[in-house]
Amino acid sequence: MRSIGNKNTVLLGLGFQMFQLAWYGFGSQPWMMWAAGAVAAMSSITFPAVSALISRNTESDQQGVAQGMVTGIRGLCNGLGPALYGFVFFLFHVELGGLVPVPSSDDKVTKKDPIEEGAVIPGPPFLFGAVAVLLAFMVALFIPEHSSHSTKNNAAGKHSISSNPQTNNQDRSSDEDIEPLLQDTSV
Repeated sequence: MRSIGNKNTVLLGLGFQMFQLAWYGFGSQPWMMWAAGAVAAMSSITFPAVSALISRNTESDQQGVAQGMVTGIRGLCNGLGPALYGFVFFLFHVELGGLVPVPSSDDKVTKKDPIEEGAVIPGPPFLFGAVAVLLAFMVALFIPEHSSHSTKNNAAGKHSISSNPQTNNQDRSSDEDIEPLLQDTSV
């Protein structure tokens, strides 16, 4: 991530995920599924890159809130995703319980699933997922490379450490009025 940056790492991970889902969607041989699974391992860099990007673009006192929101959204998607894609599999008439084994070279007669005969492509639900990742990729293109919060903080002096206790108390009193639960207490 250091050499290509957080945003480009997110884009790279989403690109691998899109490629993997499209490969699952168009793949028809067992070796293709295993190869697409290897590509899926490369897409696992996306969430750590998103977390790093968020930590660089949020205020130091808002890190926990931002990371908690992202982790909460991820948990919600991990819970709702299987239900949504179960419905998507149902819409495209994909039945995973009735898979027909791949015939060997000795078999002369090949039995085909009647639902599978009418299918144009083998995995429409995976292509639906690839389109969803494409939308996420397009949103990620608009992520700014560098945040402007660090220059604003230094210019405003909000987080600067002052050696003069009088100015420190003035800043603290204005913070107490706005955020009484987030104030620093000195012992």
